[in-house]
Amino acid sequence: MHYLFYIQVCLLLITSSLYSSTKAQDQCPPCEKGYLTYLCRSLPTLEAKVRLCYYNTTPNATLDVVFSVVTPSPNGWAAWGLNAVRAQMVESQVLIAHRNPDKTINVSQAVLTDDTKHGCGIGSGFEPKVYRIDANYFEESRMMIIYSKLGIPQWCDSNRCNHVWQVGPGMNGGSLERHARKLQNFDSRETINMTNHHVSGRRVRALRKAHGILNIAGWGFLLPCGVIAARYFRDFPFNCRRVWFVVHVGLQICGYTIGTAGWAIGLSLQSDHFRTFRAHRIIGIIIFGLATLQMLAIFLKPKKDDRYRRYWNIYHHFVGYTLLSLIVINIFKGLAILQPPKSWKHTYISLLVLLGSIVLLLEIITWAKFYWDNFDCTFNLKNIPPPPMRSLQPPAPVQRGAQELGNGT
Repeated sequence: MHYLFYIQVCLLLITSSLYSSTKAQDQCPPCEKGYLTYLCRSLPTLEAKVRLCYYNTTPNATLDVVFSVVTPSPNGWAAWGLNAVRAQMVESQVLIAHRNPDKTINVSQAVLTDDTKHGCGIGSGFEPKVYRIDANYFEESRMMIIYSKLGIPQWCDSNRCNHVWQVGPGMNGGSLERHARKLQNFDSRETINMTNHHVSGRRVRALRKAHGILNIAGWGFLLPCGVIAARYFRDFPFNCRRVWFVVHVGLQICGYTIGTAGWAIGLSLQSDHFRTFRAHRIIGIIIFGLATLQMLAIFLKPKKDDRYRRYWNIYHHFVGYTLLSLIVINIFKGLAILQPPKSWKHTYISLLVLLGSIVLLLEIITWAKFYWDNFDCTFNLKNIPPPPMRSLQPPAPVQRGAQELGNGT
């Protein structure tokens, strides 16, 4: 019986290994013999995958490509290509596959130009020599797979290869319908080294994460904490004297410094997509300007006995609360653009709930103490002095002098 158990375990392991190897082969088809380098990887955006086999043949090297991606619609298009200058869409030599209304697949070669971005057609002059090209479409999963073997020019080799990929909703005559204006679509490009599998382009994604984390920590958390310290620990309901000012200024300086670092990183990211994310950028610039004005209050605020101090306080409070509102709106806009893991959004919402709960509790304490201090004398009889007591004895008789009596007789 023990032998049968071990035999069943061995058969199960063999079967699972065969299944996993078969699945791996389905995901990454093997290369033909004689390849110099081989690369198979999932691309960072659009749920795309690519398998590249580089052959150092003469007179030109060849590249065997298998590219797969999910199209946004049944009649959508998928594209993969190379760029001689850098990893960008413009001036890329691409293979485009799309599904016709009669469910046939059309594969073509094109050059993307500046006019292509505006829907004015695609350019000609595809440089790589095409030895083989084909495409398949799976209707259930909307997956398009492009198979091609290209004779690549000298500007693309195994050590540096700029490649791009993209998907779109469909074709409009001979023009490509514009793809979605999201970061995943703009980030569909990278430079790879097929010899050591090094990929460049991850630095931008790391900077975006740093931009989001710093802004949430600086603008979204520390600045509101500084406002809470000023509102509830200055005079009422808790009188912390000079401690509240040190805490308030310290939190505001830390929040401003961290937030400014995140803001500067954001300005340096994707300046060519300013029009796409214009609202997020403009609000970010306004936030930085208002926060700078608030920080200058340390040096510009009038003295306590100045007649303009009251108006300055109104301005300072109004700008502060406006700043907090813009910060919350822009952080949610940034999360919608970046589309990080859901834990980011859940964490920020948790921070807002925590800060809101603290503010609500302190507001209740503030109003309770206010009513207690102002109306306590009404309900506490000990504070009312007792009325004067009247004497119950009859008044003493008035005694007249002898002279009055003599005059009265």
